[in-house]
Amino acid sequence: MEIIKADSAMLSNYEVLALLNDQKAQRQANEVAGTREVAENLRTIEFEVQKYLDASPCSTQTSDQVSALKKAFEGYEFMKVELLQILNLRPRTPVELVLVIEEFEQRFDMSDCKPMLAIIRKALPRADDKILASDLDMGDAEVEMDGGEGEQREEG
Repeated sequence: MEIIKADSAMLSNYEVLALLNDQKAQRQANEVAGTREVAENLRTIEFEVQKYLDASPCSTQTSDQVSALKKAFEGYEFMKVELLQILNLRPRTPVELVLVIEEFEQRFDMSDCKPMLAIIRKALPRADDKILASDLDMGDAEVEMDGGEGEQREEG
């Protein structure tokens, strides 16, 4: 297989979900008119993709939010694929953000994470942001981790 225009193949999850919703509405209109039927395997694929995307961050995004995010990140000089990953995955923690930005340590300072995440939260708000904030704010709680290598004692 040969890719003629590499950039023409990159769509955000938001765009794919919008396309699926448009096709579904068009298909329903055609079914009412009794014109065209769609293959069952295509419906299955569309259903599974829609189910996945409905559970992802793109399900709550709007075109205004996507535009606002792109505009807010203009000064950061992200590659198109990085901005696409931010839109698709909507990172909420510094670790998630560093993983989607190529060579983060060379291009940015770790102190840039907090303002970047604030931009993402403001441009792409989600209801579960409040849950994550409360989970991360553990205060002075002590957590003891067991490495799984407990001592075995023989009874005798």
